[in-house]
Amino acid sequence: MKYNEGTLMTKFEVRSVWGKLAATAVAALFATTAMAHGSDGHSHDHGKASSRHNDAAHVHGQGELEIVQDGNGLFISLSSPLENVLGFERAPKTDAEKVKARRVVSLLKANGLFAFSPEAQCKRTGHKLYSEILNPHSHGAADDHQHHEDASGHSDFRASYEFECEQPAKLKVIDVRVFRQFSGFEKIEVQALFPKGQVGASLTPKQSTLVVQ
Repeated sequence: MKYNEGTLMTKFEVRSVWGKLAATAVAALFATTAMAHGSDGHSHDHGKASSRHNDAAHVHGQGELEIVQDGNGLFISLSSPLENVLGFERAPKTDAEKVKARRVVSLLKANGLFAFSPEAQCKRTGHKLYSEILNPHSHGAADDHQHHEDASGHSDFRASYEFECEQPAKLKVIDVRVFRQFSGFEKIEVQALFPKGQVGASLTPKQSTLVVQ
């Protein structure tokens, strides 16, 4: 499957695409998620099922990272409580909070959250930030998460990134530098699919490198 530049957001937003992935190798990778959240392996319907997911997944200090490598394309999605990056989960009120929110947005959109094996020659070609607080009205009908503030006051965000690797076979490690930029992260659970197989890992500030099998 060949992904053109700028298609990352579509690939992560459109449920049918995740359904197609789940029908193949990703079905096994996201088996637990599929059983908990729907037959497409990643979509969350609004309502009770989504509320249960939010309650279970919204843990301060923790985040989720999904990675798919397909040909020259490398697709990464980071989901997390807003607390981990902003320190609060509501719209900024003071000038200082607004400045901090703008800085967080800049860091999430910057090109320093992930580093790859130099030999793979990976370059970022697209990104998208979903958050009702950091990026108002960024989610829509095709978005697969609830990124707005819920009744309990929780708020999550998702940042999606697309990379193009000239030598994808030489991708051996991915250094997740999210911990360096945001001290609120204590652990990031990784689910990844590479041509050589599936990888699951729990990354921490002391162990932030994912080895590609």
